[in-house]
Amino acid sequence: MRTPSGTPPSISSTKEDYIRAIYIIQKATGEAGVTNIAERLKLSKSTVSERVKELVRDGFVVAEIYGQITLTAKGLGAAQKLTYKHRIIEVFLHETLKIPKDKIHEEAEKLEHAFSDDVIKRLAKFLHNPVNDPHGSPIPKFKD
Repeated sequence: MRTPSGTPPSISSTKEDYIRAIYIIQKATGEAGVTNIAERLKLSKSTVSERVKELVRDGFVVAEIYGQITLTAKGLGAAQKLTYKHRIIEVFLHETLKIPKDKIHEEAEKLEHAFSDDVIKRLAKFLHNPVNDPHGSPIPKFKD
């Protein structure tokens, strides 16, 4: 689906948070469910269940009833892009602004929604295209 201007519709920052949480949980444990998503996002299971229904409707996830929640190809692409943005911002905050590692995650969580793709690409180039974030996690490749 595209907007009247021909661009893809934007994803709300809330949905982005869910998509990225599912991605991180799947990478860490192999599967995501309402309970561990709720724990990660510090929300109630009922709130997470409602948002997951929206993500299913929008084509970002597939959800089994009372079971596993899996990112679709569309959801995986969005999650990798968000993770890329997040980790590039962490590198910038730590290496350029000298913010301690234990403080950068929370700031990057806020900023990942605010920076455009173009600004993130320019920031990555400015940082000489790092391959790992300050915590040592790999930075996924940017996909348009």
